[in-house]
Amino acid sequence: MSRSMRPNTPPEPDLLEGLTATVARLPGEVGLLLPGGPADLRPMLDGYAPELLVVFGFNWKIPRDILDSLRYGALNIHPSLLPKYRGPSPIPWAIRNGDRDLGMTIHRMTEKIDAGPILAQGTVGRIPEMPTHSHLWDLMKGDLGRLLTQAVSDVLAGAEGSLQPEEEATYAGFPPAEWNKITWKQRREDAHNQVRVFRFLNNGSGPVVDLDGRQVRILRTSPREHGDLTVECSDGLLWITEYEFV
Repeated sequence: MSRSMRPNTPPEPDLLEGLTATVARLPGEVGLLLPGGPADLRPMLDGYAPELLVVFGFNWKIPRDILDSLRYGALNIHPSLLPKYRGPSPIPWAIRNGDRDLGMTIHRMTEKIDAGPILAQGTVGRIPEMPTHSHLWDLMKGDLGRLLTQAVSDVLAGAEGSLQPEEEATYAGFPPAEWNKITWKQRREDAHNQVRVFRFLNNGSGPVVDLDGRQVRILRTSPREHGDLTVECSDGLLWITEYEFV
């Protein structure tokens, strides 16, 4: 696993929490490699002489010389229906765009990020109204074994996978700074989804806005009539259904 979002930088607090949990659950016979950057990968892996890599949630680009050295190549598990949402943040973008379902793709790794041939793919469940990391992990792990078994079996049988249609590709970069500020000048569905993704990215804490001179933390909204507190968006009313004063 990578110890930071970007190579050769200090680890973020949430990654440290994940590392601690991972170490505690590892079987005694399984080792853990924790490189500081991509250049550390080759000497670390050489001792294991791997023939196939399966990558899930690794934040850095795997060097080409490693990909070329593997007998069966490298597979990446990506939480979207590729080629939609290539890049590091597919789940936040799916929430922000109001997608109904969460997808998962297992594909061959190439030099171009998230662009290799697809081996297995499918939706894994509906994204909750107010999703949390644990909610979505539960969705993913429910179908992960089935999709991974299919992909690995096909690779060992010599399958190359299906090429991704480049004309349909979209990119999901790191969440932009403007997501941290709620504005009622946008469409109400967009404002609603921005509250949802803010809470997902901030461990359940809602954005703070000014309403009639008071600072209010928005915890839940609805584009459909629900309660008495409303704000006027560009295309109509948005109901604030859960909030707290700060």
